[in-house]
Amino acid sequence: MNSPTANEIPLDETATEVAEAALTEFEWSLWRISAAFVRWQSECASELAGSGLSGLDTAVLHTIRYRNKPKGLAEISRLLGRDDTANIQYAIKKLQALQLIERVKGRSRKDTLYVPTRKGSKLTQDYRTLRRHLLISLIQKMDHAEKGLGDATEMLELLTSFYDTAARRVAIAPHPVERD
Repeated sequence: MNSPTANEIPLDETATEVAEAALTEFEWSLWRISAAFVRWQSECASELAGSGLSGLDTAVLHTIRYRNKPKGLAEISRLLGRDDTANIQYAIKKLQALQLIERVKGRSRKDTLYVPTRKGSKLTQDYRTLRRHLLISLIQKMDHAEKGLGDATEMLELLTSFYDTAARRVAIAPHPVERD
């Protein structure tokens, strides 16, 4: 006897509706936190740089500075969990034009690696100082905030894996959706 596939397993409609409502609320919150975080990155970095930087520009700069070792496009993309390399390349060019990062010789002629300039390192350090002053101070005023952030981080990592899995499944074999 074959076991039923996911489409053949009867669902408890009430439980499904409750789960769907909870997921919808979570996704609305995720959109808002994502927009707020990108807005924070952009406003903070733009103020410090004296020029307009997007959230992605800021993320790329911080990623290049991360652990103070040169990074190439593939590593930057992987660390940010992004596959839109054209947008990352655009951010790299913008950061180079603003003299916040520079190219360095890679392991081979094909490798292009980037490091922050002194100006880029100073900007990331100033960003960290401002972040500490504005955000860390708020977090420290909350009881058990550090544990809550740790728990939230673990949950977000788990949910990231769920969304990545679902995205792969849709890309490989889209499931039919009833159309009106």
